[in-house]
Amino acid sequence: MNKKIESNDLFELKSITQVTAINGNIFAVLNRVDKQENTYFADIISINNKNEVKKWTDGGKNVNPVQVGDYLVYLHNGDLMRIPLSGGSAEQLTKDDKISRLVSGKDGQTVFYQSSDSKVPAKFETAKFPETRRVHRFDNRHDGIGWVDDQATDTIYRYNIKMNQKNAVYSSKYDLSLQDANAKQNRLLVIKPTNPTLETESDETRAVYDVDLTKDTEKQVTASIAKGEFGYASYSPDGQKIAVVGNDAKYPNATVNELYIYDEESDKLTDVTKDFEGEVFGSITADFIQNEGGHLVWMSDTNFVFSGVTHGHSVVFEYNGHDITKLFEGHCHVVDLTAIDGEVYFSLSTPTTPSQLVQLVDQQLDVKFDPNANFSAQHDYADVTPFETPSKDGKTTIEGWVLKYTGSSNHLPVILYVHGGPQANYGESFFHEFQVLASRGYAVVYVNPRGSTSYGQEFETGVIGRYGKEDFADVQSGLDAALSQFADLDEQNTFIAGGSYGGFMSSWAIGHTDRFNAAIVQRPVSDWHSLYGTSDIGVRFIRKELGKDLYDEGGLEYYWDCSPLKYAHNVKTPTRIQHGEFDMRCPVNQSEALFTAIKQTGTPVDYIRYPQSFHGFSRNGLPNLRIKRLSDIYEWFDKYLRWY
Repeated sequence: MNKKIESNDLFELKSITQVTAINGNIFAVLNRVDKQENTYFADIISINNKNEVKKWTDGGKNVNPVQVGDYLVYLHNGDLMRIPLSGGSAEQLTKDDKISRLVSGKDGQTVFYQSSDSKVPAKFETAKFPETRRVHRFDNRHDGIGWVDDQATDTIYRYNIKMNQKNAVYSSKYDLSLQDANAKQNRLLVIKPTNPTLETESDETRAVYDVDLTKDTEKQVTASIAKGEFGYASYSPDGQKIAVVGNDAKYPNATVNELYIYDEESDKLTDVTKDFEGEVFGSITADFIQNEGGHLVWMSDTNFVFSGVTHGHSVVFEYNGHDITKLFEGHCHVVDLTAIDGEVYFSLSTPTTPSQLVQLVDQQLDVKFDPNANFSAQHDYADVTPFETPSKDGKTTIEGWVLKYTGSSNHLPVILYVHGGPQANYGESFFHEFQVLASRGYAVVYVNPRGSTSYGQEFETGVIGRYGKEDFADVQSGLDAALSQFADLDEQNTFIAGGSYGGFMSSWAIGHTDRFNAAIVQRPVSDWHSLYGTSDIGVRFIRKELGKDLYDEGGLEYYWDCSPLKYAHNVKTPTRIQHGEFDMRCPVNQSEALFTAIKQTGTPVDYIRYPQSFHGFSRNGLPNLRIKRLSDIYEWFDKYLRWY
């Protein structure tokens, strides 16, 4: 009999990301979590046409493989490295450059990279003689990083791999993201805000600029979309076209991303995916994939393939210069993709397949490499079954999934899990945490309520100004439908959990219903008023999501009405609260206030703080704390099981 998935299997499983074509072979990053070092490692591997795997690095974090002439170039722990493709030793080319972005110059000898000269130490770093920190900017912190150094400069360097020479070519004291380069034409693509010197509010624009380093000029290629928020840009091989992904911010915070083509000759930007009901590129909420790579690869000067997410699963398209053709759609998550001689390859994940490299052949998938093949042969994954139900108001359909070990019991206790965001979505991807909970004897029910991505614009905006209304009804409808459609689920043993927006929803739920045996509230929003000025995205996020600013007439009362903290005195559900101490997205005061309020009611409640942990620590935090967090979840739920 095979084993079930356990918490410590996190250290056994591996994922493949950042696939790219080099010398007719597939190169990729192989990610793993190291228990002894309590950190994340990533190595560069290659897979040839005989499916033979070669490892190019050993130890540390090795990412962003690119070919430059006869060399493999990559980043090792943030520094630039090169190694001959013919074999040999790796050579370190930079030291302590804090490189954040690396792209090929596409001329066989050049790369471009972005680094920062920030002097601000990490959050909560201690010293014998500490110095003060002075805050100037409106946007002054980022979760996962800490405080922003408003005196730092981001610089893009051009590095000649053959000559071992570098020179600075572009810099900015404001948000800057290197996207692509064309060394032969001496051009760069960067994304940056259009009004970075605003003093009293955030500049939320993110525009694409085509920088001509020879003429020392730059053109805003997305100028026709003045308030656009773009996150990706790349040159066609001949540099005559630019693919960009983003949106026009028509629906603040919840505008569906589209793919646009900018034509240099006509100076025109064209939306080519306006008919796609889903999210271009997109993502699926899960906890396993590390170092996710690219979602678009050029096949020629006019053609490229790219991925999107619709209804919680991935689609791969080809653009031929005029039209879009669907190449593949399946119950999976396409993590990133590449191509060799017109053949498309991508790394993918499914609820029961942690990670594979596959080739697309006649709309079928041919597995080239599965780093978890031996593990999977010795383990059984929980089954996943999709379901759907009409919403309570009859205006839409709510989709969800039930994950469980079939046949293990006729009375499976049920955990209703709510995703973060709310502009995110669950779907057809591997979720280690859900598998672990299933191995403990639970069925996990997860649904996409209104506000979720991948269901089109109307669905995604359905939560704006409506928190705790239709979204709350949708998650309850999903649970009711699962209990009705799956005979082995036990309606007498139901639980709720969720983080971030899911933390809002789980704390909102226990203030409005007593149907759950127990709850796990993770890094929640409990009080919109206090979040407004303390979150790294507080002001700009909240005024859009709630549809009103705190200082608008009636704003304070409205914020309080929308806050789970207002209803905490009603809580009768035993509640455990989990929060990372470094969280700058939903700071710890959100959990502290909720804990204090529930504690006064006499309802069983406790509050666990996870040190050195930012908002996303359940996905990328210190591995030992990820394992501890999992045991804290099922320990609490086990305590409140009703036995027959």
